[in-house]
Amino acid sequence: MEPPYPSLTATWHNDTYPAIDPKGKELSQAGKTVVITGAGSGIGRATAIAFAEAGAKTLVLIGRTLSTLRETQELIPNKELCNTHAYACSVTDEAGMKGIADRVGGWDVLILNAGYTSPPGLIAQGPLDEFWKNYEANVKGIVVTAQAFIPTAKSNAAMYAMAAGSMVFPPQMTPYLGGYETSKIAQMRVMEFLAAENPHLFVCSVHPGLVDTSIFRRAGATPDALPMDTVTLPAHFLVWLSQPKTKFLNGKMVFANWDVDEMCAKAEEIKSTEMLTLGYVGWPFMKTS
Repeated sequence: MEPPYPSLTATWHNDTYPAIDPKGKELSQAGKTVVITGAGSGIGRATAIAFAEAGAKTLVLIGRTLSTLRETQELIPNKELCNTHAYACSVTDEAGMKGIADRVGGWDVLILNAGYTSPPGLIAQGPLDEFWKNYEANVKGIVVTAQAFIPTAKSNAAMYAMAAGSMVFPPQMTPYLGGYETSKIAQMRVMEFLAAENPHLFVCSVHPGLVDTSIFRRAGATPDALPMDTVTLPAHFLVWLSQPKTKFLNGKMVFANWDVDEMCAKAEEIKSTEMLTLGYVGWPFMKTS
């Protein structure tokens, strides 16, 4: 379909398609250990299933509630070929995440999917602790997980964070979501620093699309009013991202909706410029005649 708003690619996807099918041989994740936070539901659960379909050897599922992680484990295909481990832990728990990382050892793909959004409200009037929960989960959680897991990353390991495409909109377009949107902007900058500081890793932020998840609902959004995406779109996109030819996206933010073939056609431009990174509109300032 045509993009509903400005897009890097002319083609816009709302659902999975052959180029990102995790069952395709060229997207094989055979032998890999994949760590997923927020794996008890929604995008995290779908991503676990997708990597199992792609042949991952080991899945490490992390979430706050063990019962939902067990439910994800039950849905994993190829159980005889894919080992799964479930750990109940908050991504803000430094000791807990370090303990999990020590038990897991070497890993190939780390998906930072856990997040939080506070209910809609005005920054100047809402409870400060509720506002700050966005930063605890969406920023501190990234840092805690990175500090715990980066030391045990395997060669050519990849780390992805779930971004929010809406953060690029003017505040007038997403009123009352200041806590969530600003925390996601900070999160993206943290990911850019992690990419710069860890050249041995592939680091990328991914807007998953508009998926009907608990966070989506808590933000006050309604599926009937928006061009929704399936949960398999971001899950399959993350599998596609986990191959050597995507390294031109290191340190960048991408939309799961963008057509991957059209995006690859822009690889040199993306790699050699500041495209798809945070910036200050108008900078560097140019002289006007």
